[in-house]
Amino acid sequence: MLNDNQLKLEAIWKDKHMFELRISANNGRYSGITEVYEVSDSLLEFVTGLYEFPEGKEKISYSCGVKDGYAFFRMDFYRIGRSGICGVLVTMEESVSTEYRKEEKHKLSLELIIESHSIPIFCRELKNLAVNQNGSAVLMGIK
Repeated sequence: MLNDNQLKLEAIWKDKHMFELRISANNGRYSGITEVYEVSDSLLEFVTGLYEFPEGKEKISYSCGVKDGYAFFRMDFYRIGRSGICGVLVTMEESVSTEYRKEEKHKLSLELIIESHSIPIFCRELKNLAVNQNGSAVLMGIK
């Protein structure tokens, strides 16, 4: 079971070209899990931009996988007022549709409320995950 109010990215498989992430999110009411493939450079580029958020940027986004494909993940960070509180809109998809079954399935969008001081910790964990293609990164939400 997922812990309440957190976003977790965890490396679960790798080879010399890519690695697979299991991403789980829970905002205390809604939760979901998806698994997507990624490369280190893409994740490291996002981490560089996230270090500047929220002081240097109003919004920043990251995605991997294929939207309306087999698996997709996106997180959009944005400021909420001037109090140091931020929102993260998490979008997940898995097994969306195939040529044999057109029904859309397994889609989730939820908001996680965080404090901006938790972002540098998340950045360090994400950077370590991207460089080593191992381990996990957890962003804790406000309860």
